[in-house]
Amino acid sequence: MVRAHVLSVRLGAGALALALCTLALPARADDADAPVRVKVERVRPRRETLPTLQFLKANRDFFRSRLDQLREKPLASRDRAGALDPRFLAYRRMIAGVLASSDSTAAIEDARSRRELFASVTDLGRLEAELDEMDRLLAAQRIRLTALQEDFDARQRTTLAVVVSGCPRSGAPDSIAVALEDGARFVAPLSEADRNALAAGGALQIFHGLIEPREQVLAIGLAGGAWAAGDSAFVTLEPPRDRMTFLQLDLSQAGAASGASGLQASTWQRAGVPAPATERPSEP
Repeated sequence: MVRAHVLSVRLGAGALALALCTLALPARADDADAPVRVKVERVRPRRETLPTLQFLKANRDFFRSRLDQLREKPLASRDRAGALDPRFLAYRRMIAGVLASSDSTAAIEDARSRRELFASVTDLGRLEAELDEMDRLLAAQRIRLTALQEDFDARQRTTLAVVVSGCPRSGAPDSIAVALEDGARFVAPLSEADRNALAAGGALQIFHGLIEPREQVLAIGLAGGAWAAGDSAFVTLEPPRDRMTFLQLDLSQAGAASGASGLQASTWQRAGVPAPATERPSEP
């Protein structure tokens, strides 16, 4: 489960300088890539599901013809079955006797080996030492597996930061919601100071947390004021592993008529930024 936390940034002296430097200053070639436009859609993109079932449905006639060849068909017989040679029956009984003798011999040898094993105290001591060595090996393996789990889980640094800028002509919304593809939803309320900062050209960070390094669809919702309830837009992202991905949402082109799909989105990455260590907050 992806861990993340919502940060409602109050643009004080230090936070305002950090946000403006991140958005205004040109990124160095070795730290960040140039921002890339991200398509914003009103309806969630559809993906092709169950391609194997679609292939089977398209070729069902071929498979049925092949399965028909596996059905048993009675054939007309011209000759009657004759009597079996008694020697064949004798061969079967002899083979059964050989197998029974082999099983008896194996059972006797196994019993003799067990008696010899438990008759020797030295052998029992050696067996106990081998069991202790196996316990030590299992304990060492458990330590290695714990270290691997920490490397691939607790120390994961694939993060996402959502930054909002710009102020719509119809006024900034009262809250902005971000819903991840795994079902987690975070709502960042905007205070009067936050809305004034957006109108003055500032920026707000509404989300920062861990995210899975795969292609996924994020739902962005605007609520309050002139914005209709349940208005959402969808953004498709593919965050790279072990890098911090920034998603900037520009609200200046959005309005009550176009809804949330009128906002503009861009993304860029920055390497070497550690992930937050706090837990995801519960959904309000």
